[in-house]
Amino acid sequence: MSTPTYVVGVVLALVALATVLATPFLLVHSRTEHDHGPGCWWCHPRLLPRKRR
Repeated sequence: MSTPTYVVGVVLALVALATVLATPFLLVHSRTEHDHGPGCWWCHPRLLPRKRR
């Protein structure tokens, strides 16, 4: 097995493991009754910081 193939396999395995571990938390968070509002980083992620005027 070549090194690039091994690295791709390890990355895919880590992504799959992270997905399996994060799924229950995502389901619990999305099924809560209250509105999280715009301050919820999970529902409203901010990729770029806000600009100050």
